Amino acid sequence: MKALILVGGYGTRLRPLTLSVPKPLVEFCNKPILLHQVEALVKAGVDHVVLAVSYMSELLEREMRVQEQRLGIRISLSHEKEPLGTAGPLALARDLLNDDGEPFFVLNSDVICDFPFKDLLQFHRNHSKEGTIVDPTAQIGENCTIGPNVTIGAGVVVEDGVRIKRCTVLKGSRVRSHSWLESCIVGWSSSVGQWVRMENVTVLGEDVIVNDELYLNGANVLPHKSINESVPEPRIIM
Repeated sequence: MKALILVGGYGTRLRPLTLSVPKPLVEFCNKPILLHQVEALVKAGVDHVVLAVSYMSELLEREMRVQEQRLGIRISLSHEKEPLGTAGPLALARDLLNDDGEPFFVLNSDVICDFPFKDLLQFHRNHSKEGTIVDPTAQIGENCTIGPNVTIGAGVVVEDGVRIKRCTVLKGSRVRSHSWLESCIVGWSSSVGQWVRMENVTVLGEDVIVNDELYLNGANVLPHKSINESVPEPRIIM
């Protein structure tokens, strides 16, 4: 299994430390930030780490060659000749990542946490979809189908039998059982009732309530509204 770690940033907020070493090699708890991630990935079964490098790439390569031998994994470098943003390095490294068709992890290099890599991988494989981003505090019910291209935020509750694809469900929202969402954004602390169908870039503002058994087609709902009837044609609900 593979992982791509974005390590090309300049680390301006950690200057003057990052004038001497790249940010991923700055120590946290007596260990480089990057190494916390690599070791967690190895525990989850990753055996090939791709580093998207730019700034001070020579120092990164030197340190990672040592870790490559210590951990018994392969570490490859994908060089950015100019800043490519967040998604650009992913495209640049596509040949390294896609040669076996297996899923892979993508991380920023400056994140320190208890990485739930095994749980995330199992969730992704259970749904067999292209991409999944689920906050570890979210609750997903039984017999749900999540993905492709779904982001589920902190504290979200998705009840049993829900189908979600190409959607973002923001922090604190609830999607009740057997609802079907496609190409939607569910705003913070909103509630989608049972057996609801939402599609065609429906966007719910903050604290919106959609009652049971309704159909929303391209609706844009302003914050703090309660929807009691279907919206069969795209429109703004004020």
